[in-house]
Amino acid sequence: MRQLRRFLIPSVTLFFCFIFSLSALAQGKLPEIVKKIEPSTVVILTYDKDGKIIGQGSGFFISEKGDIITNRHVLAGAHRAEVKTTSGKVYAITMIVSEDKEADIIRVSVNITKESVRPLSLSSSIPEVGERVAVIGSPLGLERTVSDGIVSAVREIPAFGKIYQITAPISPGSSGSPVVNMKGEVIGVATFQFIEGQNLNFAVPGERIAKLKTEEGKTLNEWKKGKAEEWLTSAEGFYYIGLTFLWAGEYEKALPYFEKAAKKDPSYAEAHSNLGVIYGILGRYTEAIEACKEAIRIKPDFARAHLCLGVAYGRLGRYMEAIEANKQAIRIKPDFAEAHSALGVVYGKLGRHMEAIEAFKQAIRIQPDYAEAHLCLGFNYLFIGDRGSALDQYKILKSLDNNLAKQLFNLIYQ
Repeated sequence: MRQLRRFLIPSVTLFFCFIFSLSALAQGKLPEIVKKIEPSTVVILTYDKDGKIIGQGSGFFISEKGDIITNRHVLAGAHRAEVKTTSGKVYAITMIVSEDKEADIIRVSVNITKESVRPLSLSSSIPEVGERVAVIGSPLGLERTVSDGIVSAVREIPAFGKIYQITAPISPGSSGSPVVNMKGEVIGVATFQFIEGQNLNFAVPGERIAKLKTEEGKTLNEWKKGKAEEWLTSAEGFYYIGLTFLWAGEYEKALPYFEKAAKKDPSYAEAHSNLGVIYGILGRYTEAIEACKEAIRIKPDFARAHLCLGVAYGRLGRYMEAIEANKQAIRIKPDFAEAHSALGVVYGKLGRHMEAIEAFKQAIRIQPDYAEAHLCLGFNYLFIGDRGSALDQYKILKSLDNNLAKQLFNLIYQ
């Protein structure tokens, strides 16, 4: 017993010292990261036509040209907007460069000298659940506030992609802040919403920023719609609330907001498409088909709506229609990994395993960390008797999603 205690006490002590050291290391890094990131952040102030402040948000520089990333809803209803840098200088937002309505992010431009800009770099990897992050923003009445926490979930939202749920507190006014890892890289854009008594903190992944296409710029007046006080009860306001619940996986709560958005603005293709997604998740496939068709009627080149339609057809066993819908999504957007994967699922259902394998390979070529595509590829290798290739997919999956890896492992050795 004495020998056992001699062994255990130093070992346990060493273990806790190790954990404490890791925590202390992360804490020690935080001030350095804040010092590095802070000069790249801005406060965004929005004004009505009479020059009164109607809102405040946060943002950060993403290019040396003076382009800034923030949440799209931060600018909703603004007649004029300006940014305030850490040096105290104020610059008017001159142009809306590009936007991603589905993800609630927008890229704007200000006239600023290159020497005054310190753009942030985007992380190229998906954060791990439990990874430490920091949010540097400007809650209402408080400029340059830091909060830290962890990534509590990496959610895969149907027909949307990934969204990160974080524990770092986000307050009104902090929407649009950079969410950074302990290397000082941006993993996403913070977005705050307090709905029905719930404080929902999310980060829109940095990959959505990277995919923003530079379009012909618009002035804020050309871009803006409606008054700020009316925004939450507008089609866009309802859509944004629905989007937040969709990200949280609360589909029953998301549904009425997308329905209100589509009713308020019958030409709102994104609202109809997300209605299709929700109906599909809830097993209401016929309604999903009608909603997706309506989105496509409004916006024929809407790749996600074609994907939504293909998934709904597949759920009802209408496989040939599902194939055509997924192929149309791919024709519109050739690098659409989800559409290639959905096509592979349908081919697999039909026993066309070689075509399924090619479809999943395409999805993985576009998105190498697409765990579900690796799993399905492994399944189809097993169907054609290629156990070795299935094992290769298992090895890859172990580093991406251990639960999915176990599923494939059990099938390989059953």
